[in-house]
Amino acid sequence: MSTSPPHTRDRFGLWALTATHAANDFYTGAVAALLPFFVLHAEYSYAAVAGITLAATALSSVAQPMFGYLSDRYGMRWMSLAGLLAAGAGIALSGIVVDSYAAVWIVVAISGIGVAAYHPAATMEARELGGGTSGSMSLFSVGGNVGVALAPSAVILVVGTFGLSGSGFLVIPALVLGLVYAMVSWRNLFSRTVSADPVPAAAKVSIPDDWRAFGWLTAVLATWSVAYVGTSTFISLYSIQRFDVTTGFASIALSVFPAAGAVGTLAGGWLADRFGRLRVVRTGYLLAAVSTIAIVLAPSPVVVIVATAMLGASLFLPFAAQITLSHSYLPNRIGMASGVTLGLTLSLGGLVSPLLGSIADRASVQSVFVIVAALLVAGFGLSFILEERRNTSAESPETHSQTTELESAHD
Repeated sequence: MSTSPPHTRDRFGLWALTATHAANDFYTGAVAALLPFFVLHAEYSYAAVAGITLAATALSSVAQPMFGYLSDRYGMRWMSLAGLLAAGAGIALSGIVVDSYAAVWIVVAISGIGVAAYHPAATMEARELGGGTSGSMSLFSVGGNVGVALAPSAVILVVGTFGLSGSGFLVIPALVLGLVYAMVSWRNLFSRTVSADPVPAAAKVSIPDDWRAFGWLTAVLATWSVAYVGTSTFISLYSIQRFDVTTGFASIALSVFPAAGAVGTLAGGWLADRFGRLRVVRTGYLLAAVSTIAIVLAPSPVVVIVATAMLGASLFLPFAAQITLSHSYLPNRIGMASGVTLGLTLSLGGLVSPLLGSIADRASVQSVFVIVAALLVAGFGLSFILEERRNTSAESPETHSQTTELESAHD
């Protein structure tokens, strides 16, 4: 019998899946990167472009838990590939139909639904391949950060060369990495089920779902969501409005944000496995609030870029820990937990983005970041309600042992 820890079970498969995560979340970043071009070339208002963010997240917020339920019930591993292709197709069409705001809204909404369809099935597969540790989940999660970070440069290159109508070229990452993933995972792509539990049967402990704890985690994640979507939507527009910089310069902050987030995600997963998930969550929210205040008070666009990097790293520090916490709270509904954690909570920020856009139109974009800072302080406070859950089958034996030792030390 192999004595290898579960999280080393299929590292090649985990890396391949991580690549598809980069491609999928590339389209989330592409939405934010396209917004300044919609403002400058299509003359959309701030409220209108915030409405496009809403399009990318509104239906997704409803669909994601449903996709999570379907993943729990039927497996549907193929849903990650179908979602990736839909996400790419929607963004590819957005610049082509730019003369019709309604058409842009619809195709961006289709892209958002595709992103929603991808996450539950892919997260369950990542959990299976990586053994359920925060470290392996951070590796999968960082693929999303990389994709979002690459999007601004790709959008500027494509739109700067071909205009908004050249957005059709943005479908290439979905087609290429979707094909690679299909080739690597062909045998399992249409498998009826995906193993939701990487822990051997002998190590399992029967434990019920804790919906109350999961509800509090969702409340914390709601503040994270507004901070993430608000920053992605308005950080470039903030630099343009306040410091009158070019679109290209303003996009630097938009690229730095998820790139720093990738560092924060990897560091957070490593730290959570060693020092406890709740410590990492609380530290991340506190540092994120301080970083947002630095953006509000920044005296120059260079300081905005530095503060945005700090915000990206600190905001994503608790990301993997929050995912594994959700799995520990709902060990019998991993797909649902993933769907809400990665989808519904992210989408909540999109639901309030039109309100943030109206505030930016009436007051200033700077006001948006004051609100974001206040919400992150609230998230920090709410995180003290969260509790670590012991003896869950959602963790590998190695992670559970580390967590139990930490809790004993805290007690």
